[in-house]
Amino acid sequence: MGEPRRSTSPGLRLDLDNFDSAAAERSRYVLTSPRSLQSCARLGIRPVQLLIKSLNELIAEQNELPGEAVRVMHESYQSERRRLLRMCQEERGRIIQAAAARWPDSNSQVPGKVKDYSEDRHAAGPVPLAEDIRKEMCVTVSERDRKIAALMLLKHREQQECLKLSQQEELERQEARRREEAQRAQAEKERRKKLRKSMQRWHEEEGNRREMLRHVLLKYYAEEQSEQEEARQRSALERKFRRSSEKRTKAVEERLRELQERAAQEEEHIQRARLRAELQRVQQLTSKVTLVQLSRRRAESAARCVSARHRDRAQQAREHNKHRQLCHRLLRERAQREEEEAREARESHILAKERRRERLRRQREQMQEEAHRLARASFHMRERVRQETHSRTFDQMAREAQLSQN
Repeated sequence: MGEPRRSTSPGLRLDLDNFDSAAAERSRYVLTSPRSLQSCARLGIRPVQLLIKSLNELIAEQNELPGEAVRVMHESYQSERRRLLRMCQEERGRIIQAAAARWPDSNSQVPGKVKDYSEDRHAAGPVPLAEDIRKEMCVTVSERDRKIAALMLLKHREQQECLKLSQQEELERQEARRREEAQRAQAEKERRKKLRKSMQRWHEEEGNRREMLRHVLLKYYAEEQSEQEEARQRSALERKFRRSSEKRTKAVEERLRELQERAAQEEEHIQRARLRAELQRVQQLTSKVTLVQLSRRRAESAARCVSARHRDRAQQAREHNKHRQLCHRLLRERAQREEEEAREARESHILAKERRRERLRRQREQMQEEAHRLARASFHMRERVRQETHSRTFDQMAREAQLSQN
């Protein structure tokens, strides 16, 4: 039975020549011709395998596969569909030829020879029979009776000869029929042998195409996994770099805060020292008012010492501030330099990844182009082989013309 399509069209006869026409789109069956269905059944081919399937339909069915793999599958399906259709059409032609050979023309005659007895009608007349009757019954048979007896004997002899001839012709027809059946059986055996070899080659080619498709899919999945792994590694490196940057920033801020606190503490120590010196000077002046001269000298000496210490401490404070600012600038420059080096390293790493990805893409395109060239070369070679092996001879074309005239 044919495979259902869309609607019912009982008046249309679908065979291997018009099943893919525009009028066949309204039929709910792929094939309705008995000989077409018989040829598909003999080859073990479902009629739905002969239908044309567009690239968009295959993409809709295999939406999880990449476009290149779907195109390879579509080309393989189309070549296989054409090959199956050609096999079914050849099998249908053989079925028609076998049917024509099995039921020859009923008006044909088997050649034979019919013996003409008109010449010896009087040669073997009923003379011995008439003599025997005359001897036995002592009666002479009339000429009319002798002629009637001669005609009867001649008719009997003709019937016996015709019976022998028909039996011989029947034996010859049976022998010819047996030879023809033996030849037909041998031809059918050879045809089935060739068909088995052809199906075996088809299974091998189908296995090769499936293996090629599996290789393409595995390659696509491997590339996709590699890209995902690279993306994970890149995101991990970015997270690591971000954490290290945050740690360095926190360390610099902590160091700067420590330096600021230390400077504030030193400034407070200086202020306390100044206050203590001023208090000591005031105490010395108030406690030694009576000893003006001695106190003056001692005060002057003390003032000089305090002034010297103050100058020394101020100088030390200025030098310390300069050193602290220099350290702070060096730390800031070092942090900026480390950040610039890390950025350059990250950019060079990303550039290397992009170059590698571009190289892999070019290699993948070259491999796909090479696979396409190999597939096209294999297809043309198979077409040439099929054309060479399925070329028709002059006798075959003459028999087909005779069958078409009948």
